[in-house]
Amino acid sequence: MKAVQAARTGMKKRNFSQSFELILNVKGLDVSKPEKRFTEQIELPNGLVESRRKICVIATGDTALRASKTDGVDRVLGRDEVESLVGNKKEAKRLASGYDHFLVDTPVMGSAARALGAALGSRGKRPVPITPGQDLGDLVRKYAKTVTMQLRKTTQLSCIIGTEKMKDEDVAGNAEAVARRVADKLEKRFKNIGSIYIKTTMGSPVKVAMPGGK
Repeated sequence: MKAVQAARTGMKKRNFSQSFELILNVKGLDVSKPEKRFTEQIELPNGLVESRRKICVIATGDTALRASKTDGVDRVLGRDEVESLVGNKKEAKRLASGYDHFLVDTPVMGSAARALGAALGSRGKRPVPITPGQDLGDLVRKYAKTVTMQLRKTTQLSCIIGTEKMKDEDVAGNAEAVARRVADKLEKRFKNIGSIYIKTTMGSPVKVAMPGGK
């Protein structure tokens, strides 16, 4: 909470709504070893208000129709559209970069994997299956406030945790949820986290006091 308040205090007014970002620096892990790396999707308990994640649905039939009428869905791709991307690496990369989450209907999961698997994998993204009978609205609402933290070839992880229009306690709650989920993935939990910072889009990083007073 203190770090969020300090970051907000130091924030200069801009002509756009700035975001709050959480930065974690990991220590004591050899990230050159693939088994030490991970990609974790974390649902933020307090959401993101106007900065919800962008969602693309890949589906056919009734699921595609429902997706086109569901709030929070930014784009719907049918089977023909996604299959046209097979072998088109440039367009696949553009699409993979344009959306945060891809919700995929089970019948077209194979096509989506062939068309976008490499492009999504290189960005630490993975298709989210839409299972038969699943409430699409609930799934979209969940992933609209789900962020991704990746430990790959560098020891720094970061993600958005809120916006300046949110209450400080809501931003702090999101930050705590993300930090604890990342710590749970590490061998020695918080002992493997060297430092934590919170910053606004255009602001300077503010250091967070670590558990145990560090």
